[in-house]
Amino acid sequence: MNILNSIVSSYTSQGNPVPQTRVTPKMVNPTSVSKTSVFYINDLHGQIPKMQRLVSASNHAGVLARQNGVDLLRVSSGDTFIGKDEKRNYVAASFLNIAKIDAEAPGNHEFDITASICGNLLKNSNTKILGMNINFPDNNSELSKKVMRSTIQTADSGEKYGIIGVQPSDIGERLKNKTILEGITIDDKEQTIYELQQEVIKLQSQGVNKIFLLSHEGNTVEREIAQRVSGIDVIFGGHSHDLIEGVVQGENLFYSPTGEPVVITQAGRDGNKFGMLNLEFNDKGQISYVQNNVIDTNVYNPDLVMTKTVDSVLGKSPVIGNLGHLDPIPKNNLLEENPWADFVADAVKNDLDSEIVLINSANFRGSVDCGVVTERDIQSIFPFNNKLFKVRLSEEDLVDAVKKCAKSLIAKNSKPGILQVSGITYKLDKSGNLLEMSYVDKQGKAHSIDVNDPDDDKYYVTVYDEFLVGGGDGLDMLKRDDDEIIERYSFDKDKCTIDYIKTLEQPFSVRKDGRIQIV
Repeated sequence: MNILNSIVSSYTSQGNPVPQTRVTPKMVNPTSVSKTSVFYINDLHGQIPKMQRLVSASNHAGVLARQNGVDLLRVSSGDTFIGKDEKRNYVAASFLNIAKIDAEAPGNHEFDITASICGNLLKNSNTKILGMNINFPDNNSELSKKVMRSTIQTADSGEKYGIIGVQPSDIGERLKNKTILEGITIDDKEQTIYELQQEVIKLQSQGVNKIFLLSHEGNTVEREIAQRVSGIDVIFGGHSHDLIEGVVQGENLFYSPTGEPVVITQAGRDGNKFGMLNLEFNDKGQISYVQNNVIDTNVYNPDLVMTKTVDSVLGKSPVIGNLGHLDPIPKNNLLEENPWADFVADAVKNDLDSEIVLINSANFRGSVDCGVVTERDIQSIFPFNNKLFKVRLSEEDLVDAVKKCAKSLIAKNSKPGILQVSGITYKLDKSGNLLEMSYVDKQGKAHSIDVNDPDDDKYYVTVYDEFLVGGGDGLDMLKRDDDEIIERYSFDKDKCTIDYIKTLEQPFSVRKDGRIQIV
């Protein structure tokens, strides 16, 4: 726990190895009069094992803040929920309470389970649910009753903090089916920025001069907000899964139109890390000091209360194996070969007797650490619960799909991500051009595929999930008609993986083998 101890104690005279930034507002005296720490999270994506550890981190932050006389807020910038499993999302809603999260701005994945069920899960939450740019078709739903445009939190010291929340303006592009919004709409970027300024002015008129924004707009839009809206001190970001460490002017420290410093944070994705932002404010409520710390969640052991809640809702998860070695997980899961993807794709290929398996990189949400592995650990990697399909896929469509995904290497947001595979190998250049591809038969022999002139009359028995069968991520070439579907399965990749792990000699290893190369 020494990491967090050093962070909170940075407000004392003790030495501190974490970089600090002294900020001088352009038009005011920078003398500090109040001190604040903010525990922040974003894009947990239903990672229950990480939530169990994050509760311990949150509790520890509370103890240290009290010891050091520092105001503490705890906030989330959305996508705590994910997928359609109501019980798992119930656990995620419970996490917000147990971790004492003061406020959250729902993201796009809060709606995976439909707006109605989301509202039901959150209606009794102690967490303030914030959505300034969300529009409801009526005022009778549980979600509309719960969502507030902003809130004012009063700390034990008497200091007041205004918190605003915004949802992603591109939400329609992120949902598999817009009907799950049930008529809800989100303002576009320009309207959101305009209304943000009005909401800030409203909070200021109530005597609040320290204002935070919980944003699920993504880093590109959040940078724009920082430089176009006056009065916001910190933007706690989400949606784009950026890992923002430290404070660097021009990167995550900007100045508003009226010369006030604005800090932007984001703690990556899947609960692997959380943030502790230490701030000092002058008498005008402007930042005069900032220290942004991003901490590995695995520093903490699982919280017993959260673990008991998980087990009471989902049942105690059976142990299926022991992971002895795991190759490093890529920093950008969308753009590199993923060792867990290799392992899972091979498990599916083996279990369902196919020639090729395709998995979209964004389908992987999290990883499993070395040590004891339970069924729930594996299920947490695939929270969407998509069904698998065995199809006839032409060589031409296969090549076209890999080529389209390869352009993620030069896409601004790295979307949709490269295809993770089993049964083929391929090589890309850094500009996202497909250079080589081979089909690897069940005897391990490689057969070269002409990537410039693939055969439209040659077919492979291929397995991928319903998201890709429906042409998700713009991969229309993977859509299949009924006569091209060989078999439909009632389960996702986690079942195949769990069954496969049970057959392995323990402890088992998860390694990547270079089946995807980027040169």
